[in-house]
Amino acid sequence: MIQEEEKYDFYCEEALSGKTKIDILFESEDVLAFYHTRPFWEKHIVIIPKKHIKDLISVSDEDMHIITQILTVARDLAKGLDLSEGVKVLTNLGKFQDTPHVHFHLAQGKQIRD
Repeated sequence: MIQEEEKYDFYCEEALSGKTKIDILFESEDVLAFYHTRPFWEKHIVIIPKKHIKDLISVSDEDMHIITQILTVARDLAKGLDLSEGVKVLTNLGKFQDTPHVHFHLAQGKQIRD
């Protein structure tokens, strides 16, 4: 069986380690929310668990409380956005996931890059 080559985990290696400067919006023991360092939309926020979890389908029952916290943070941050413009809450899996660390995006406004 050919194993998938492990991708670089930006969130562990850069954001959580402090190597890359991030503009933090929320931080708790388990969750970090910050403005995307290379945004795709006019307003682009990323919410991650501090614990390394590869993707949404890899979340154990033991760690589901972290996903609940992430969704609570997404809800609270979305309240501060102009909902009349619409807000997207996204996560990616498989070939659409660029980094092997579960994360959620809050996106609003025009897409500014592909």
